[in-house]
Amino acid sequence: MTWKLAVEPRNWQRAALNAWVSAGHRGIIEVVTGAGKTVFAEMCIELARSTFPGAIFVITVPTLALLDQWYVSLQEELQVSQSDIATYSGEGKSSSPAPINIMTLNTAREAASRIAQEHSVVLIVDECHRIGSPVNAQAMVGEHVATIGMSATPEREYDSAFEELVVPALGPVIYSYDYNQAHADGVIAPFDLINVAIPLQPHEREEYEALSKKVSSLIGKRRAGYDVEHQLTRLLRKRANLSATALMRIPVAVRLVEGHRGERVLIFHEQIRAAEIISERLAERRHRVALYHSKIDPALRRSNLRMYRRGQFDTLVSCRALDEGVNIPETTVAVVASSTASSRQRIQRLGRVLRPAPGKDRAVVYTLYATEVEERRLLQEAESLDSANSIQWMKSSTRNDG
Repeated sequence: MTWKLAVEPRNWQRAALNAWVSAGHRGIIEVVTGAGKTVFAEMCIELARSTFPGAIFVITVPTLALLDQWYVSLQEELQVSQSDIATYSGEGKSSSPAPINIMTLNTAREAASRIAQEHSVVLIVDECHRIGSPVNAQAMVGEHVATIGMSATPEREYDSAFEELVVPALGPVIYSYDYNQAHADGVIAPFDLINVAIPLQPHEREEYEALSKKVSSLIGKRRAGYDVEHQLTRLLRKRANLSATALMRIPVAVRLVEGHRGERVLIFHEQIRAAEIISERLAERRHRVALYHSKIDPALRRSNLRMYRRGQFDTLVSCRALDEGVNIPETTVAVVASSTASSRQRIQRLGRVLRPAPGKDRAVVYTLYATEVEERRLLQEAESLDSANSIQWMKSSTRNDG
């Protein structure tokens, strides 16, 4: 059966396809979340099917949510029949390869390399930064006729695995497309960033300052040549956790949502219990609110997401389960109640709300911060992110009335 793209490609997708062909059908694209990486890959699949007759396609994804989205997208956007698609995950594995094979990473470690031994394979790695570990890299073993890596942030922040494992297997970064370019092209929704300062409670401030003094002391010892990395890492994590769990994050997040009643709002918090409290307090105020995190039964979790997308819930409160791979363009407001220092997490969370949707003329992202460290990070972002309509700074009330 013929596979044919049913959507009109964007200019960046055409340019990236040309770059991939010019690079010998190998390489990684670095493209902002929400710009259409899946459609780009489907363009590559359509081209590779004629360029490499007889080759089959292996697509690796980090999560079941992404596997499901690929399964649907291939049918709707590339007009691939269900019989041409096989899936491999902890929920079940196909008994034999199909023309297109979608695999979660855990399963792909063995299945992808086995298929590559027996067939001519085009390998596509979605969120390719996740495959950069010695264990996951087993999914890239084999002689592939073509390779594609995709990520908004392909480089890994804490090790050299991108250069040592990912690039040798998939090829180098051959095309980049960032927020500023996507905004200029109208690919992402116009957006405002509002950074909201919240106070630490007196006991929180006292503990934070005590930890900061210890951190400064260890940094001085490290400069003098002492091996204090383990101690320093432990203290930095403890200090970051203290900030992330600051008491005022919960009532301030609730008050911000109150100002957007009836809009589609997505809230992020690092802690499941805090997310549950936010959900409870919004429900008490008669918001139509649901939870989405890893401890919820999968059927209920998927149901909550589906009902949020359909507008049966206005607000979705999440921890990290929505950071990658979930497409919810209906969201117009995001409240980042707490977050880690990871720039990858920040980019993924922005991408959840900046996807365009019918009737969506703008998006608003609130980020709560409690410390000077967080403020510096947001200031650095403000200097580089000139695609925002506006970047505002405000202070929250010190009342704890959430």
